[in-house]
This record gives sequence, C-alpha cells and structure tokens, in this order.
Amino acid sequence: MRPLIPIVAFAAACGGHYHASAPSASPPPRGVEAAALPYKILDARTGHEIAEADFWAKLGGARAVCVGEEHPNPHAHWAQLQIVEHLARPGFAVGMEMVQTPFQGVLDDYAAKEIDDAALQSRTGWADRWGYDFALYRPILRAAIDHGGALVALNAPKELVEKVAHEGLDKLTAEERARLPEMKLDDAKHRAWFDGVMAEMGGAMHGQKDKDDDKDGDDKDADKENPTPPPDPAKEKEAADRMYSVQVLWDESMASGAVAWLGTDPAKHIVILAGEGHCHDSAIVGRLKRRGVATAVSVHPVIDDGQGELAELLATPINDYLFVMSVPPETSTDAK
Repeated sequence: MRPLIPIVAFAAACGGHYHASAPSASPPPRGVEAAALPYKILDARTGHEIAEADFWAKLGGARAVCVGEEHPNPHAHWAQLQIVEHLARPGFAVGMEMVQTPFQGVLDDYAAKEIDDAALQSRTGWADRWGYDFALYRPILRAAIDHGGALVALNAPKELVEKVAHEGLDKLTAEERARLPEMKLDDAKHRAWFDGVMAEMGGAMHGQKDKDDDKDGDDKDADKENPTPPPDPAKEKEAADRMYSVQVLWDESMASGAVAWLGTDPAKHIVILAGEGHCHDSAIVGRLKRRGVATAVSVHPVIDDGQGELAELLATPINDYLFVMSVPPETSTDAK
C-alpha cells in the first residue's frame, strides 16, 4: 500500500494546531456542550468588537457560512454548535467535510432518523475516512436535525484524493476527471497561503535537534558509508504541486457541493463545517463566491490564550469574523 503520511500530515495542518492526543474511538473527557467558554465576536478585518445581535444578523443574511475548526478541539465544536443552533431554520443544512460525497444517502437516512449513530459511522467509514471522535460532532448534527435541517456530504472521495496525491491530475482517467469539480489552480493568493503552511511544516521537521548530535561513532561512520542522496528540486516541486492539487480538490469539492445544495432557492442556507485551513478567503469562501454565492462568510473560532495567535489573525486577516473564546482563570485547557 502506498504511504499516506503526507496527506494525513497536511490534513492535520489544515485542521489547526490544537494540542491534544491522537483521535480515539472513546468519548472525550468532556462533552462538547460542557466545553462552553465566554466569548466575544471580532470583525477580523478591522479588529473591532461587534455586538452579538449584529453578528447573528450578519450570519443569518448569508447563504453560506464556513465555520473552521481545529478537528480535535471541543471548544471549536462548541462554537460551531452555537452557530448551528442560532441559524437553524427551514431550508437550512449543515455541510460536512467529515463525510465524502458517495455517502450522501447515509446522511439522508441519519437525518430522517432511520439509522443510528453506529450505522452512520459504519456506512460512511467514519473511523478510517475521517478518524476524529464522532462524539465531537454528534451534538451539532442532532441540533441541525432537530430543527429540520439537512446534512450534506461535501468532501471528495478518498480514492480520488489518493490518486491525485500520488500520481497527479494528469494521470486521472477520463472517468476520474469527470468526477472532478471545476478546479482553479492558479490562484496566487491561495498558493502563497499553501506554500506558507508547507514551509511551516517543513520548518517544524527540520528545526528539530540534529539527530547526528546523539549518534555514537559507529552510527556516524555508517551514515558516511551510506550517505542520504541530496534532494531533487524537480521532484520536490512535483510533489508539492500534487499536494496543492489535493488541497484545491478538497476546497473545490466542498464549495461545489454546497452550491449544488443551495441551487437557486434564496431561502436555502448552509453552514459548512471544515478545517480552518479550508474556511478562509481564498479557500472555500472564495470558491463559493466564484460560483455565484455572493453572501458567503467565514468564522474562525479561536481561544485567546494571550500567546499571540489572536494578534496574528488580526494582523493578516483571512476571515470575516473571529469567534474569540476566553478561558476563565480557574479553568485549564491545553488549546493553543
């Protein structure tokens, strides 16, 4: 089997930097409802705090709201839950990065309460194809369903993503190419964002203490006899381009699926749940607008821990709103 480490690593980066253990089949120590924190809303473009009523009115007037998440962070999912509960109404849907498009029928059955949680997870391959604890999403899905909302599978099929990652778009068959959404690969702003994320990931790996410092003499001699070949710039660029194609495939698939569900009915509205690397100006939001959804906005849930992340988000804004949560002094969290 071909290794999927590059895809998994980049998918994790697009989902955020929450400091937690690896995904587990067991429930989190605290439920999403128990992850509530005091919050304020900031206009990400200006830094101004805005009134909650104005925030909900702005989101209510948008046809598409993309809410980013750090996948294992219960506080981010609590923020998503608040948004879904405030916006749920007739003609409403929750669009999900977590479920791939071939499994739309499973979501339909779940929304109709014809199958239970276990059946949903089994039939969508949740553990293998997504991997994060279903308990983090269940309250959000139940809130949407209880308000009569639909659930929409938005992600590209895993099989298609893997082929693009390992072989590239030019190796797809005619049938596979027919399954692609419209792909805009020449967005300079988005490519610059992507290259920045990849540089951060590379910096983290190369910034570790040099393992040669810890090797004994025999190991160092072995390395001299079998030196690692220097990197091939052409192959590295080809690999980076393939991974960029995957990122665009994810974003375009989710935007395309949301637009297909919205159709031309102005009464329809969708809240998209996706990793924070997908919910910003040049990602899903920009691709929605390119498809004619003028009132598409993004919300970035963030915990203000005083360590500079909030300032960074305001210094180089790529979202419309920041849902800023704060941790009371007596409460501890390992969220970044």
